[in-house]
Amino acid sequence: MSAAPEPLAGLFRARVHVSAWRLLGLLLLASAFATLDLRAGIGPHDEGLMLQWGHRIASGEWPYRDFWCNYLPGQPLLQALLGDSLVVWRIVRALTGGIAAVLAYLLVRRETTDDRWALAAWAGVAAAMAWPLTAGPNASATALAFGALLAARGHWVRAGALAGLAFLFRPEIGVAAAIGAWALGDRRRWSPLITAAVVALLGLLPFLVVAPGDFLSQTFGFAGEQHLQRLPFPLAPHTSDPNKVLERLFPAILVAGTLLWAAVVLPRRRGGALVPLLLAGLAYLLARTDEFHLVPLAAVLAVALAAAAAREDRLALRVVLGAVLALIVLHGLDRQLGKLHDAEDMISVELPAGATVRDQPTDAHALADLAAAVDRRSRPGDPIVSAPPRYDRVRFGDSLLYRLLDRTNPTRYDVIQPGVVTKASVQREMRREIAAADTRLIVRWESPGARAQEPNGSGRSSGVTLLDDWIDRAYRRVGRYGDYVLLEKR
Repeated sequence: MSAAPEPLAGLFRARVHVSAWRLLGLLLLASAFATLDLRAGIGPHDEGLMLQWGHRIASGEWPYRDFWCNYLPGQPLLQALLGDSLVVWRIVRALTGGIAAVLAYLLVRRETTDDRWALAAWAGVAAAMAWPLTAGPNASATALAFGALLAARGHWVRAGALAGLAFLFRPEIGVAAAIGAWALGDRRRWSPLITAAVVALLGLLPFLVVAPGDFLSQTFGFAGEQHLQRLPFPLAPHTSDPNKVLERLFPAILVAGTLLWAAVVLPRRRGGALVPLLLAGLAYLLARTDEFHLVPLAAVLAVALAAAAAREDRLALRVVLGAVLALIVLHGLDRQLGKLHDAEDMISVELPAGATVRDQPTDAHALADLAAAVDRRSRPGDPIVSAPPRYDRVRFGDSLLYRLLDRTNPTRYDVIQPGVVTKASVQREMRREIAAADTRLIVRWESPGARAQEPNGSGRSSGVTLLDDWIDRAYRRVGRYGDYVLLEKR
């Protein structure tokens, strides 16, 4: 069994001997840092989708066949196991970030006897992964990808299996992890790639059998609609608040840091195993440049910068690489401290369905009043529709209402996104399903965030007003509670 030659192996070759207590301490510290944001607010769209999908799966429904789902099944299945609690998921999410940070430490520890750069990678990944604690697939996929790279030397099948699992959460990260694991081992052995493909196929097989057309059109087919949500790349802060400059410039810092790393490392034919993951993170960030799309690139870049600095002989370059890594850490610290400040004004309210939410006082009381009004007019489990301000122009929706109110969605569309519910065929289908279920109540979520117009396709009307026109004819307004407008069937 021959090892890959030096130029191709590049990174993460030596054995690592680290105290288990040290690793446990790093895991707990990184996880504790993430949990500073544990009870801060609610995520109506991202958290709502995953909790609603998990609830549907736990109730016996199949993704793609019984409800529309544009994610691969990994994260919805995990959410089905965790249940409907936001706190439970956020604890798991914090631990996932902690695990990723420890794996980053081990990856860089293989590069150097100087423990400081390994700790710098740990700090960078801990900071990058700490927020958002929403139930998206990025953190799970990134942690699995780091595990695949760590297992790649001598454990090709294990590395491939972890990459295959990562594919079930985010396909581009899974593919990148498989290629990276292959690059770290003996390139004549295709075990990581083959194992990753087999694990991914086995994970997708039940859904390909049950609903092949729906699965392909809703996941890979939906990529053709992603341009509707693309945002322009911010090259300048565009803010008068000095506290927001780093936040606004951070995407540009990540891109510049990636180019810097490539210029320093790749001419020496080192670090090739990280290139696929960096490219995947870069493509994900450029697809929609906002705070929710930072995690994969920021986490992988932290590892890349620390590993490169550990092997760099020129002091000036080590300082520059370290400075970019320090900005990743500083951004994470600033974001967490800002969330702590925001959380000081939040209050907790218990809803009639038993859920406890923590939010700004106005929003929390409005939600409690809405829940009481819905309870007066319907029973738990009855159908209700959480609707955006309008269906012809959509930014995002509030799918979390279904779980908070303990009501069911009579349609198969929990996803409120442009390119989905803005289509005439979908609106006709939703209208039929709402009517067939004899749905008595609809909640219009008039949040400023949902009403905002972005400089992309989501900010333009599709011209399809079938569903809105029908709702206006068939339902009447019976109350307004903050951002929530309650409509009742005439």
